[in-house]
Amino acid sequence: MEALKGVTLAVPAGAFWGILGPNGAGKTTFLSVLSNLLTPEEGEVRILGQDVRSYSMELRRRINLSSGHANFLWSLTVRENLEYYAMLYGLSKRERHRKLEELFQLFDLSPFARIRFEELSTGTKQKLSLAKALLNDPELLLLDEPTVGLDPDVARRIRELIQSLHREKGTTILMTTHNMKEAETLCEEVAFIKSGMIKARGKPRDLKRELRLGDTILVTFRGDLPASSLEGQEGVYGCQCSDSSCRILVDDHRERLPQILDLLTGAKVAIHDLRIQESDLEDVFIAYAR
Repeated sequence: MEALKGVTLAVPAGAFWGILGPNGAGKTTFLSVLSNLLTPEEGEVRILGQDVRSYSMELRRRINLSSGHANFLWSLTVRENLEYYAMLYGLSKRERHRKLEELFQLFDLSPFARIRFEELSTGTKQKLSLAKALLNDPELLLLDEPTVGLDPDVARRIRELIQSLHREKGTTILMTTHNMKEAETLCEEVAFIKSGMIKARGKPRDLKRELRLGDTILVTFRGDLPASSLEGQEGVYGCQCSDSSCRILVDDHRERLPQILDLLTGAKVAIHDLRIQESDLEDVFIAYAR
């Protein structure tokens, strides 16, 4: 059984992209191939311009992976786990001390430094996983569901840390997630994987337009609304009108609302209420997952 089938994806340096798809689509396998945990049977994989087969050891020093299902040496403390991985990445004693103190402060891990991994909460385990992933200052950071199972407050802080890392250091980030709000907030572009193949990629708003999902403008009014004129407007997919209300489907309400209001004002239509229903990345996900 093939986990990935001819996946082709070129991610520019410094980008923050999301890898989305249903369970079993191949997302984790894809990240495992990129992180050198799995070797593909066919095809070419280049990371940071280098072939992963020829430069595997060098690339492992320049990339890192954080999983939402953190699994470390259970009997070691937080500090001991980070010391262990820092040594694996070749950090000197002085570098280890500096880096660990930096990460303890960044992730607020100091109170847990002497606590064994098996005694940590889910949120603290995830912080440890992210801290480990930053030990070598990776040029490429792979995040596999980094906020899965976390309380909303902890998840929000994790997202803020990831966003800050990308913004301040320019780290290239690839992230898998089932949280569509998270993907839409963090990711510049997304790629959808289903059955081991990439079905679509692009900016969320462009994918919504491509699928003609659009936004809905709901208008309650008094007067004679020119429905035929509305349907002829650029970016208007269609409208359903009754005597006092109208549902207008548009590609992007931010761009189309001003022209629609101008048309209604010109027709002397008195607007009693106006509401917006936005489509989001979850709608796109459902469309591609079918």
